[in-house]
Amino acid sequence: MLSKKKLLRISELKPGMISASDITFENKMLLAKDIAITESAINKLKQNYIIDAVEIYVEDTSEDPFTAKIETAEELENTFNEFSYNLENIFNTISNLKAPEIKEVRTFSEKIQEEFNSTGLVIKNIVFHGSGHDTIYRHSVNVAAVSFILGKWLGFSKRDINLLTYSAVLHDFGKIKINKDIINKEINLTPEEFKIFKTHPVIGYNFVKEIPYLDSSVSYGVLMHHERMDGSGYPLGIKEDKIHKFAKIIAISDLFDDLSSNRYSKKINGPFEALEIIQQQSLGKLDCRYCTMFLNHIVNYYMGENILLNNDQCCKVIQVDMNDLKNPLLLDDNGFLDLKKEKDLYVKKLVI
Repeated sequence: MLSKKKLLRISELKPGMISASDITFENKMLLAKDIAITESAINKLKQNYIIDAVEIYVEDTSEDPFTAKIETAEELENTFNEFSYNLENIFNTISNLKAPEIKEVRTFSEKIQEEFNSTGLVIKNIVFHGSGHDTIYRHSVNVAAVSFILGKWLGFSKRDINLLTYSAVLHDFGKIKINKDIINKEINLTPEEFKIFKTHPVIGYNFVKEIPYLDSSVSYGVLMHHERMDGSGYPLGIKEDKIHKFAKIIAISDLFDDLSSNRYSKKINGPFEALEIIQQQSLGKLDCRYCTMFLNHIVNYYMGENILLNNDQCCKVIQVDMNDLKNPLLLDDNGFLDLKKEKDLYVKKLVI
């Protein structure tokens, strides 16, 4: 029985599939509801129109796929929380050792790579949950997960991905040595508080570089993750190629989690404006090539997702324009909704 609906990219369509809704664009009927899709129609969609996805009917089964997805998402959130708890114990343990050790961090990093291989769910989880008020442990787990994913997208070797993940796990270790009132406040700090806060990369670096047999790239990623391409970062104020590649990746992951956790320096309107901010930061602050790779990949995980607009209208994401990230093309029960033409509307959040 064909009663369930599923959104497929045009490249996934097969002749004989049944369209689940009328597809119109600029007053032209592209596909009619309840009509079998032909090869000719698929070719027209590929060649002549900007539509990236079509809603079709799929067979009903005894298992509700939406419920299964929610259970998977909940399990993943529990995994994130468990990792955060474990990381706190690891930080407390290694900080009290006379001679720092990498063994526990290595094992922890390997588990992150094993558990967070489902890239789409990991990205959506971070967008949906962020790291809340936990600016050290859950934040570090999120940053490590995204850095690991971005390292894979960039084609890093297995060795470099391992070292990058270690560095991302440890990037904010220095925060545990700073007054909790300053760390928990993080934004709107006084000049004196911010001066203290800015010492955390150096504190972390001084600790990590003493770990025996650990490649120096790990400590450089920790030290430089707040450096910026134009020299406006800290603690060294260095520019461009002087910043280690691990630090450049951690910086993007760090910003992505801060944006998802409502810790950015100004209010942002939802997950698509967050992507636009990362794109803006790539023009002088963050590494442009790494940001482009990140954004080109990550938008694929927003495609077909349910979202809620600021007027509480529920839609699906059909297309994301890389030149206008915050205004995607959407689909609701009445057809297409182009946010480029709806200046009072924006995507408030993803709906999982």
